[in-house]
Amino acid sequence: MQYAGIYFDTIQKLLAKTWDSQKEAMQKAVDVMTACVERGGLIHVFGCGHTQILVEEVWFRAGQPSFISPIFDQGLWPHNAPHKGSALEKLEGYGRVIFENHDAKPGEVIIVLSNSGRNAVPIEVALEAKKRGLTVVGITSMDYSTRVKSRHSSGKKLYEIADIVIDNGGPEGDAIVEIPGLKQKAGPCTTITNAAILDAMLVQVVANLVARKGSAPVFVSANLDLPADANEGYIAPYLSRIHHYKG
Repeated sequence: MQYAGIYFDTIQKLLAKTWDSQKEAMQKAVDVMTACVERGGLIHVFGCGHTQILVEEVWFRAGQPSFISPIFDQGLWPHNAPHKGSALEKLEGYGRVIFENHDAKPGEVIIVLSNSGRNAVPIEVALEAKKRGLTVVGITSMDYSTRVKSRHSSGKKLYEIADIVIDNGGPEGDAIVEIPGLKQKAGPCTTITNAAILDAMLVQVVANLVARKGSAPVFVSANLDLPADANEGYIAPYLSRIHHYKG
């Protein structure tokens, strides 16, 4: 278990470094998210490819708030053909169409996740969100993004567009463990750091809402011995805008 241990040790150090270095940026994001929700607004979350896992992480899950509006696109999921998804992520115009068909209002917040920050779709989603008057929080790998060129005609990368930038600490290429005899590194890391960043910020937003309003709409696990409709009251205020709740 030598290399499994190396992976655990590296992840723990990366999480600690991310917290120490990104606390200020995370605080800024928490402040705008708290203000948005207090006004009755939604927090929108978008990612491509495997980064859509992070959108699933924060939506309709035990311990997460019900004011999260996920932006899913089936074409971008790796399980619907990874080559197709990868090609679509680079297709200029596709991100604009995705965002145009999403219910987002001025004054709300969108979190856009992209490790490289270079592909057309996350860049376009961020650009279109800014045009509509949303605050854009970009979660990206600065080590990765600063080493590659933009694949969008603007020449910009996500960190150059976002109002608030949070560095997930991932290295160029994402993998972190060197194994003798293997040319490339193994063990991706940013799913873990991205999830930690998102979850930590949302916990603080919830805590802020409880301190200011006395409560917050946080889902409980459907596998607890609770009434079947335990979460329905948390969903109700957002049914008209978050269409994924209806299926």
